[in-house]
Amino acid sequence: MEVELANILRSHGLKVTPQRLSILRILYKGGHFSGEQIYNELKISEPSISLSTVYNTLNSLTEAGILNAFEINGITWYEIKRDLHINVYCQDTNQIIDVTNIDLKFLYEELEKMGIYTKTLNIVAIAECSKLLKENQRDTS
Repeated sequence: MEVELANILRSHGLKVTPQRLSILRILYKGGHFSGEQIYNELKISEPSISLSTVYNTLNSLTEAGILNAFEINGITWYEIKRDLHINVYCQDTNQIIDVTNIDLKFLYEELEKMGIYTKTLNIVAIAECSKLLKENQRDTS
C-alpha cells in the first residue's frame, strides 16, 4: 500500500513525506474524517505531529486533487477523491453517508454549456435518514 500511496502523491506533483503517507493511510480506508479525528489517530503512532501539520497537509492534498473536502455545521470533512457522489449528512443520526447510484455527470455538462469548467464538485445534502436506516435494517434482517 505504501508504494501505491507514494505513486499517488508523485502523480499529483507532491513530494512523498511521512505526514502525507500517514494521512493518506487513514483516509484510504474509506469514510469521512475531520482534521481533529485524523490528528487524534495520528497522535497515537506519531506523538510529535502537530495539529497545524495535519491541517496544512490536508490542505495540500485537497489542493492537489487527491482529497475531497466539504463543510457541515462548521466542521470540514475529508475523504479520498473518487467518483462523483452526494454526501448526505443525516441530522437525526449524525452520520455522513455517500449516495453513489445517481448519475451526476450531467451537472458538469450543463455547467460547461454555460462556459464554466468545473475542477471539482461537492454536493452535500442535509437530511433526516432514520426512515432509510430502518428500511435497511429490515432488509438485512
